[in-house]
Amino acid sequence: MLISFLGLPVPSAGATREGLKPIRVTLDNGLTVILQEVRSAPVVAFNIWVKVGSADESDAEAGLAHVLEHMIFKGTERRGVGQIAQEVEGAGGNINAFTSFDQTVYHIVLASRFFDVGLDIIADAIQNSSFDPDELEKELEVVIEEVKRGEDRPGRQVAQALFGESYRVHPYRRPVIGYADRIRGFSRPFILDFYRRWYAPENMSLVVAGDFDAREALPKIKNAFSTFSRPFPPPRERPAEPTQEGLRVTFLTDPVKEAHLELAFHIPALIHEDVYALDVLAIIAGQGESSRLYRDVKAEQELVYSVSASSFTPKNAGVFVAGATLEPAQTPMALRAILKTLYRFRHQPVSPTELEKAKTNVEADFVYRQETVQGQAQSLGSFETVAGDINFGQRYLHGVRAVTAEDVREVAERYLRGDNLTVAILLPEEEGGALDEATVRREAEAAETEAAEAREEISSDLSPVAATAGVIEEEVAPLAPTTDGVHREVLPNGLTLLVKENPSVPLVALRAVFLGGLRFEDERTNGINNFMADMLTQGTETRDAATLATLVESMAAGLGGFSGRNSFGVEAEGLSGSFERLLEIFSDVLLHPTFDPSEMEKSRRNILAAIKRQEDNLVQYAFQLFSETLYPEHPYGMPVIGTEKSVTALKREDLLDYYRRLVDPENLVLAVVGDVRRQDVLRLVQQYFGGMERRGFQPPQLPAVEAPSTVQRSVRHRDKQQAHLIIGFLGTTLDDPDRYPLEVLDAVLSNQGGRLFVELRDKQSLAYSLSGFSRLGLDPGVLGVYLGVSPEKVEQATTAALEELEKLRTSSISEEELSRAKRLLIGSFEIGLQENSAQAADMAFNERYGLGYDAFQRYAQHIESVTAEDVLRVARQYLPVDAYTIGMVKPDDGTYPEGR
Repeated sequence: MLISFLGLPVPSAGATREGLKPIRVTLDNGLTVILQEVRSAPVVAFNIWVKVGSADESDAEAGLAHVLEHMIFKGTERRGVGQIAQEVEGAGGNINAFTSFDQTVYHIVLASRFFDVGLDIIADAIQNSSFDPDELEKELEVVIEEVKRGEDRPGRQVAQALFGESYRVHPYRRPVIGYADRIRGFSRPFILDFYRRWYAPENMSLVVAGDFDAREALPKIKNAFSTFSRPFPPPRERPAEPTQEGLRVTFLTDPVKEAHLELAFHIPALIHEDVYALDVLAIIAGQGESSRLYRDVKAEQELVYSVSASSFTPKNAGVFVAGATLEPAQTPMALRAILKTLYRFRHQPVSPTELEKAKTNVEADFVYRQETVQGQAQSLGSFETVAGDINFGQRYLHGVRAVTAEDVREVAERYLRGDNLTVAILLPEEEGGALDEATVRREAEAAETEAAEAREEISSDLSPVAATAGVIEEEVAPLAPTTDGVHREVLPNGLTLLVKENPSVPLVALRAVFLGGLRFEDERTNGINNFMADMLTQGTETRDAATLATLVESMAAGLGGFSGRNSFGVEAEGLSGSFERLLEIFSDVLLHPTFDPSEMEKSRRNILAAIKRQEDNLVQYAFQLFSETLYPEHPYGMPVIGTEKSVTALKREDLLDYYRRLVDPENLVLAVVGDVRRQDVLRLVQQYFGGMERRGFQPPQLPAVEAPSTVQRSVRHRDKQQAHLIIGFLGTTLDDPDRYPLEVLDAVLSNQGGRLFVELRDKQSLAYSLSGFSRLGLDPGVLGVYLGVSPEKVEQATTAALEELEKLRTSSISEEELSRAKRLLIGSFEIGLQENSAQAADMAFNERYGLGYDAFQRYAQHIESVTAEDVLRVARQYLPVDAYTIGMVKPDDGTYPEGR
């Protein structure tokens, strides 16, 4: 659907909940300005959308648009290297950018009281970027590392192969990031020529959304861009992709643990009238657990670990994509099954239930994107840039509402054809010769034949669940008023309820949090929390897994279990008009799960596949090596997902016993945040949870955690292009006052304005991806540094990172750094709490962890009270650079032996 056309979220259809419509103005120099006032949070987002992407490059320029993205924020005549990021972070904000086929986007999100700072920075960067020769040379090295990083990722490899085979003429065939060999040859004049050619005001849009007054902002914007003038950009000369005239197949091999299968059919561009029905088709076919592909290929036939479909509709002709991850041996059968499911849309009308569900989800997507100012800014920018109309969202919604079952069948018949199909398959190296093009062609042809023969009607015995807007009129005793807008109630059975009314967007979020998680597990039960959390939504006493998925997705809601190091629970989000029905289902999965044996075996297979797949995610794998080395005796050292041995051995009785011990009302905090009335929430929670029986919750005794006294290292070799290092130390707990100076210390190190980024990336080009991290827990957590580097730079990068940590131990940070770090932390905290789901999670976790639901109110005060002396003290206490722990995944070049 539309959410997939740029990989961007979909926003409001043209107006906020307050009824303020966006304002669009064209300045005298041709710059388009779009202003959207959103007063729900003290946050503002600035987006610059440049109408140039990788599809505007020649073959010789492949990757240039992305290189520019890296350079624009690197410095200007007024601001040196790192200063832009430091200023933004000093204003409590964040800065980033992305490049796509059709555009390059730069965005700043920060506290609205710093509106003038944000405007000045983004205007300065886009007009006056310096392209310093030394910085450019270093940044080109960083981009090449980014290319290598992508080539190490199986999903990225197969996607690039799919596009490269689907598009043989159109520039969508090339990866947006470009190619390492060409990037190495880019000169400064070559890059500047591209910049001056395309970065003209007539080719740009400035989108501002958030807490500001448009009448006051517009004169400031005009002044900020008053001298901006460049020649009009050249006409775009993108060659049209010829009509495909037969099946295309491409194979890849790599040292991976599972196969990746991707299919593509050519479809029209975003503004074509067929897009509405194609997006509806994509939802019905492969989005959510009630989709046909999930039901047919995963749930019933169990041929894949994951499967999905989406409609990619950019500025030029796009593709309808279906993809799956699976066991290599299942690839032929899965290919046939996926194609058969897709081809059946050509012969059978979709059911009214499916059609209504898809339309409801499209409309709900628009509502969900109203929660954040960046979501609204990105949506307006994408509508303007790609569709050429900021009101495209309204036109799109009208188009989707008008889609009929016959429209869906017709677009399937028009585009989902064997002669319009491209198949890309990534297999493990040892399976490389097991599949050939002839087999793919045979399976594809068989799918068409079988789909044509299977003409029975697809139907559902479940009626669509509409989002009702009714209000419960029965009055109950109100919850005690509070000064922070949060209402807390403890039910007679011990359940703690937190309610916060937020009428700004018609959404509601729920979080049920129990103490548990990894810290309650041992070697035998490792992974039981993750297993149980998954099983909670796989069937209840009155509903099976398929029924639950259909009910939830028909409401355009989300429902799922979660587990972590300290807790587990269930989360949900939906339209507030469906709150009562959503809460009833929410209570059903929490209170009446069956742990159905057949569903349990399906879940077990998925978890075991995910365990195997972990080694394909090198960053995640490095973090796990680090954790098990730092915590040899404590549960924090085990993987949250479990091990192959432990998950294989877990029985239904184990899950039932664990569930009975931990799912106790005294161990439960339920938070509800959104467009609801607190009296209604209290009445319904009493109705659905009041009978929950106390069982006498008792947490286990856990071993003490000891910090290591020497350097510890765990290394694994993988035949990849990048190395990944975690260098870390034992940290502190959630309730320790030291957490706040440690968070400041982490902010000094992290982000684009932090010491690590400036020193190791900007100045020395030692790493593409790097950051400090601080992870708190109910038991001592961790803090340290992550580095993604070229293998030959491992020693140099490690030494440089340790030197930065030593500096923190030996001298106080400056007042400027301290101020920047504090503003960054507080601003990021405010930005992060824009969504109902984030607020519900924050309140529920803090309440259950014993910090109090209102910990969010005290956070800024705690951070503001941190001094430079506090940071120096905790650095000396927690960063013993002669006793760090390292987890490393790298190619075997003889420098570090594998093992511990």
